[in-house]
Amino acid sequence: MLTWLRELAQTVGTFDRSAFEPGYALRCTAGVAIPLAAAMLLREPALGVPAAIGAFITGFTSLQGIYRTRLAAVLAAALGMALASFVGALAAHSTAAIVVATALAGYACSTIGQLSPAASTVTLNSFVAFVLFSSQALAPAAAAQDSALVLAGGILQAALLLLAWPSARGRVERMALADVYRNLSVYASAVADGSAGLPPITPLATARQVLADPQPFARASDVARFTRLLEDAEVIRRRLGALAATPHRSGDATAARAVAKSVADRLSAIADVLTGDKSESQIPEISPPADRLRFAGVEDMAAHLRDAAEATAMLTGGRLPRFYLLSQARPAPYTRSHIDWLGRDALRFPLVLAIAMALGRHFAADRGYWIPMTAAIVLKPDLRTTFVRGVARIGGTMVGALVAGAVMTLVRGRTGLEVAGITLASFVAYLTFNPNYALFTIAITSFVVMVLGMRGLPGTTTIEARLLDTLAGGALAMIGYIALPSWEHKRTRALLADYLDTQRRVAEAILRASAKPAGDARRALAEAREDAWKARTVVEASIDRSRQEPRARHTIGPGRALRVLSATQRFALATLALETVLETQPSPRIEGDLEAFAGILDDEMSELVRALRESRPVPPNAAMTAKLAQLDTELAGEPDPARRFILERLRAYVEATIRIARLVGQKRTRGDYA
Repeated sequence: MLTWLRELAQTVGTFDRSAFEPGYALRCTAGVAIPLAAAMLLREPALGVPAAIGAFITGFTSLQGIYRTRLAAVLAAALGMALASFVGALAAHSTAAIVVATALAGYACSTIGQLSPAASTVTLNSFVAFVLFSSQALAPAAAAQDSALVLAGGILQAALLLLAWPSARGRVERMALADVYRNLSVYASAVADGSAGLPPITPLATARQVLADPQPFARASDVARFTRLLEDAEVIRRRLGALAATPHRSGDATAARAVAKSVADRLSAIADVLTGDKSESQIPEISPPADRLRFAGVEDMAAHLRDAAEATAMLTGGRLPRFYLLSQARPAPYTRSHIDWLGRDALRFPLVLAIAMALGRHFAADRGYWIPMTAAIVLKPDLRTTFVRGVARIGGTMVGALVAGAVMTLVRGRTGLEVAGITLASFVAYLTFNPNYALFTIAITSFVVMVLGMRGLPGTTTIEARLLDTLAGGALAMIGYIALPSWEHKRTRALLADYLDTQRRVAEAILRASAKPAGDARRALAEAREDAWKARTVVEASIDRSRQEPRARHTIGPGRALRVLSATQRFALATLALETVLETQPSPRIEGDLEAFAGILDDEMSELVRALRESRPVPPNAAMTAKLAQLDTELAGEPDPARRFILERLRAYVEATIRIARLVGQKRTRGDYA
C-alpha cells in the first residue's frame, strides 16, 4: 500500500524536466491552431473543429518512432482517426449500433495495439476519435465531411513534422550514440571499482533502431560515421565485459581496473563531444596490458576507442541546437511482438468499453461518450499503470472539467477567445504529456470540453455531468481489470527460462566457433547473441512489472527471479571473454576439448531450462566438473597464456551453472517476493 501511495504521489507531484520538450509542443500546437484560425477567417469556426481534433490527437502520435517510422505512425493515425470518426458519427444514431461498434473498435485497438508502442498509440488515438465523434449522430454526408477534415488535420501535422526534420541536424542520432558511450563509461567505472555486472544492452539496442531509420536529409558521410561509432561501441562493450571477467584472485585484476578507469574517462569524453559539450576529444594510448590481460582484448579496445574518437571529431555540426521542433526518439522495444487474439488483454478492453458506452447512452445519449473515453484512457494492460496513473487521470479529469467549465462561461460565444483557449489547452497538453501526467490530464480535459462546446454541445453536457461520468469511467476500468487481470508473474518463469536458453545457445556457439572458426559458426553466434539481448530485455521488464503485483503461489517470485538473473551474469561475462579471444587471438589449439566441453555444458543448461520451466530441482551432474578437472590437470604448468585464459572462463561457466542450479531448485521463501 505504501509503495502504491508513493507511486501515486510521484505521478502527481513530480515534474520531469528531462522530458520537457517545448519545441515539439510548439510545432504540434501550430497544427491545431492553423485550422481553427483558417475556419474563423472563413466565418465558419465549426468547420475548424474536426481538423483541430485530428491535428491535436495525431500530435501525440508524433512522439513515436524516429524519422520515417514517426511519419508513418502519424499518417496511420490520421487515416485510422478519419475512419473511426466516420463510423462513430454514423453508429451514434442507435444505442445498439454504437455499443456493437464500440466493442469492435475496442477489440481492434486491444489486438493491433499489441504489436508495438506506435501501434498501440495509433489504435488508441483512433478509438478516442471514434468515441469523441460518437457524441453527435450525423448523416452520412456530414459524417464524411468531418472525417475528411480529421484526415486533413492529421496530414497537416505530418507536413509540419516533415518541415521540422532539417532542424534536427543529426541531433537524434548523436544523442542516441552519446547515451551509448555514456552508459559504457559508467560500466567501465564499475569495472574499475570491481562491482560490474553485465555491460548495458538497452542503449545499444536503441541506437541500432535509431540508425536503422536515418534522417532522409542527413549527409551520407555523417550516416557512415554514425554507423562506425555504433560498431565501435558494440566491440568496446564486449571488450569491457571480457575485462570485467578477469578473476579477482588474479594478479592482473589491479591492472584490469586501472585500464577500465582509463577507458571510462575516454568514453565519457567521446559522449561529451557527441552532445556538443566539448569541441574535441583526445584519446591517448592505453598502457600496454600485462601478458595475460591482453587476452581481454585491451589492445583491440584501444584501437576502437581511437577510431570512435576520430569518427566523432569528423562529424559535422559542432554544438547541437538547444531548441528543436522534434521530440526525443522513441523506437519500439527491442523485442518481437505478436498478437494474442483471445487473451485477456485482447478481450478486457472491448468488454469494458462496450459496457461503458452502454452506461453512458443509458444516462444521456449526448454525453454518452465521456464514460467510455475515460475508461479507455485509464484501462491499461498492467496493474500499476491502470491503478496508480488511473487515479491521477481521474483527478486531473475532474479538475480539468472544472477549469474548462469556468473558462467556457467566460468565452462562450466569443469565437476568438474560444480559439485562444483551445490553442492554449493544446500547448499545455503537449508540454506536460511526459513531464507530469496529472497536469496533462487537466489540459486534455479542458481541450475536449472546449472543443466540443465549440461544436455546439450544451453546457450541461460539457461541464456539470463530467465529474460523475469521470468517476464512473475510471471505476469501471479498474473493476474491469480486477475482473479480468493479466498477471505478469504467470509469464516470468517461462521468460526467465527462455533467457537461460538463449545464454545456452550463445555459449555453445562461442565454444564451437572457438574450436572450429567458420563463417557459419560466426553467423550462428551473431543470431544467438541478438536473441539473448531481446530475451533479457523482456525478462527484466517482466520481473519489474511482477514486483507491483500481489503475491501468488506456484509462480517464481520477483526476488528469486532477480537472483537467478543475477547468477547468469557471470555466465554471460565468461561468454563475452571467450568471444573476445575468438575475435582477437589465434586458435588456442584445444579444439577437441572445447567441443567436448560445449556438448556437456549444452546438456547441463538444457536440463536447467527444463527444470526452471517445470519448477523442479535439478539432478546433480558431475560430468561438467569432471571435464573441467581433466582440463585443469592437462594444462597444469601450461606456458600458453591463451589456453590458461580460456580454462579460467570455462571454470566460470561451471561455477555459474552450479549456482543457477541451486537457485532453480530452491524451495520458495518469503525473500522470493522482495
